[in-house]
Amino acid sequence: MTGRRRRLGWLLALPVVLALVVVASGSRIELFWWDTELRAATTGSQGEPVTVVDRYETEREELARELTLTVRSVEPATTVKDFSGELVPVEPARGTRVWAVTLGIEADPEMPLTGCQVSILDTRDREAEAASGLTADPYLLPSPSCVPPERPGPAYDGAVDPEEKPRPREYDVEVFVVTDEDAVPDRVRVWWEAPDYTEVSVDAG
Repeated sequence: MTGRRRRLGWLLALPVVLALVVVASGSRIELFWWDTELRAATTGSQGEPVTVVDRYETEREELARELTLTVRSVEPATTVKDFSGELVPVEPARGTRVWAVTLGIEADPEMPLTGCQVSILDTRDREAEAASGLTADPYLLPSPSCVPPERPGPAYDGAVDPEEKPRPREYDVEVFVVTDEDAVPDRVRVWWEAPDYTEVSVDAG
C-alpha cells in the first residue's frame, strides 16, 4: 500500500511540477527572444532624412551604427542589372509584384553597414522581406544591400580590403522586394540588429 500511495502522490503532484517547469521555461524563452525581436523603432516619412542609431556587438565590444537614412522612393520595378551589369526587364512571377526601394544613406565611410535587411509592409499590414531570386527568372534579383556593391566599406567586424576604394559618405542604393500582386506599400522597414529598426511611411508610385 505504501508504494501505491507514493506513486499516487507523484501522479497527483505531476501537473503542478509540469506547470512550474513550463512557467520557468517560458520566462527563459521570453528573455531569450526579447533581444531578437524588432521593438525599438525610429520612424519617419518618405523623402525626409531619418537619424538612425543601431546598436550591435562584436566579439570584443558593444558598438553603434550611426547614419542618416532617407527612403527616396518605392516604385514598381521595371529593370534590374544582371550579373554583367546590363539592364534587363523584371519579370514578376505569377501573382506577385516587384518593387524597387531607393534608399539614400549618409554615414562615416569607416562605419560597417553590411548585412542590412529591408521589408515592405502594405496597407493590410502584410510584410514582405527583400530577398534574391524571387521572380520568373529565379536568379534575377540581387540580395538586399545597404552599401554600394563595388565599394561596400568595412565588414561587420571592421575589416577593410586594402585594395578597395573607401565607401562614399553619401550614396543611394536600390533594394528589390517581391510582394503579392495586390499589395499597396504603406511602410518600409530597414534594420541591422534587433531590437533597433527604422520604419518609414511611404507613398508608393
